[in-house]
Amino acid sequence: MLLKIHHLTRFRYTKPVDHTVSAVRMAPRSDEDQTLLSFQLQSVPAAGLFSYRDGYGNRVDLFHVTAAYRELRLEATSLVRTHRRPALARLGNRPWDPSWSIGLEAAEFGGPSPLIDASPEREALVAALPRPASDPLRTYLPTLMQALRERFRYDPRVTTERTPLSEALRLGRGVCQDYAHLFIGSCRSLGIPARYVSGYVNHPGEIATHAWCQVWCGPEVEWLDLDPTTGQFVADDHVVVAIGRDYSDVPPNRGVWKGEGEEQMEVSVRVEVLERLPSSWETTEELTSQRPPIPSANPVELRPAWNSRSWPAYPDQPLPQALLYRQQGQQQQQGRRPAGTRLAQVPRIAV
Repeated sequence: MLLKIHHLTRFRYTKPVDHTVSAVRMAPRSDEDQTLLSFQLQSVPAAGLFSYRDGYGNRVDLFHVTAAYRELRLEATSLVRTHRRPALARLGNRPWDPSWSIGLEAAEFGGPSPLIDASPEREALVAALPRPASDPLRTYLPTLMQALRERFRYDPRVTTERTPLSEALRLGRGVCQDYAHLFIGSCRSLGIPARYVSGYVNHPGEIATHAWCQVWCGPEVEWLDLDPTTGQFVADDHVVVAIGRDYSDVPPNRGVWKGEGEEQMEVSVRVEVLERLPSSWETTEELTSQRPPIPSANPVELRPAWNSRSWPAYPDQPLPQALLYRQQGQQQQQGRRPAGTRLAQVPRIAV
């Protein structure tokens, strides 16, 4: 499946701010299941760009805006071809084997993390879950997702991007981020390594970023994508942007700014299915801005912006599955910074 993704984020301030330093994770990865063909990042006002890979191999674009402004716009445009290997074919009939040797990469995703913490509620929940025994993983993993979905309800009004799993469990409600944290935490308690995935999902119209997870299914299969919010294995309509221990490792944006204004953020994501590559397609990665380029490894080019509108947060689980993909852009994006402070700060990026 060939997908074109527009990710637009606007920050507005009640008073001028300056000296913004932000790190964004908006560039899809390239791996066995998808190929990034093109990525362009536009910043208004202008910004110098430095790109690097974090400790999990995710691309991070770090930029600095020195001039004073009252609105910052970031527009990322990606062209991705997904070719995900069928989950059931990869799993076959193999069950979970406790004797499998878990390598260093998978072992890092087997314990607690900042937002997937231990709690009495988590212990009680895991105690009631089915154990990975002789059942094939192709049937056990969907059974586990369903068992968790029966104990948790979708509600976009009760959690934030900083809500730990322990609090979400006490509330019994949450959004895609919380569903992913719940499934990952349960897998880890059962001895199965699992990690958090931030990305996009194809659905007609405009959506926001989505969250799901990857489970380590042995040395032959390795990582397999599952979407706990919908209770299904992931197919070609999901695009991986970043992976980490939990959401705190992979926020779409994070940064600091100097000023006394209050911040308001708007997020919109649009995913389009293309039948063929655009005639103007080039295999380039670019930063675009309003002024001449700052020397860097990335060329600079001016491109037009596009208008957006926001979807309302989607309702509870019993509605059609397509509605479950209308994720709350605000929650998935709010890792940036608090408002109303002279120098707003958030935790540094994990590298």
